[in-house]
Amino acid sequence: MEIDQPMFFQTVFKTFPSIIAERNEDMANLFMDLCFDVACVYKKVFGAMPKFKDDPTWMERQAGLLDKELKPLMEGRFVNDKRSQKMKEDFFKPKANEIAQNALLQFLNEGVDDLAADTQSDDSTVDLTKTMLFVVVRLFTNLYSKPTLQ
Repeated sequence: MEIDQPMFFQTVFKTFPSIIAERNEDMANLFMDLCFDVACVYKKVFGAMPKFKDDPTWMERQAGLLDKELKPLMEGRFVNDKRSQKMKEDFFKPKANEIAQNALLQFLNEGVDDLAADTQSDDSTVDLTKTMLFVVVRLFTNLYSKPTLQ
C-alpha cells in the first residue's frame, strides 16, 4: 500500500493517527491497528489494492469530497441540535452506489469502545476516532469501487 498508494498510506497511517495522538496515544495506536485490519479485510474480500495508472489526483479529490462533507460538522459556529443531527445523519448515510460496511464499522467501533472503557478516554476522542475510522472505510470503499479503477 505504501508503494502503490503513497498519499493514501500517508493519510491513513500517519496524518489521521497523529491527530488522534494529540489527544490519546493509545487510541492512535489502536486506530492504526484497526486501519491495518480494514486493509486486510478489503484485500481478502476484494483482492489486491487497485493501482492508478494515470490519476495521481485521486487522493486529492477524495480529500475535497470529504472536506465538503466534514466542514459543516467541524466548524466552530453554533448549529442547533436538530440541524447538527441531520448533518451527521447525512454524513454517515451511504452515498449512491456505495456498499454499506455496517458490520465492519460495528467491529471497529467496538474495539474503540473497549479501549475507551479500559483507559477512560474522553468522549470527544472516542467520537473523533470512530469518525476517522468511518472515513477510512469510506476511502477504502471508494478506492475499490469500479468508477475509481482505471
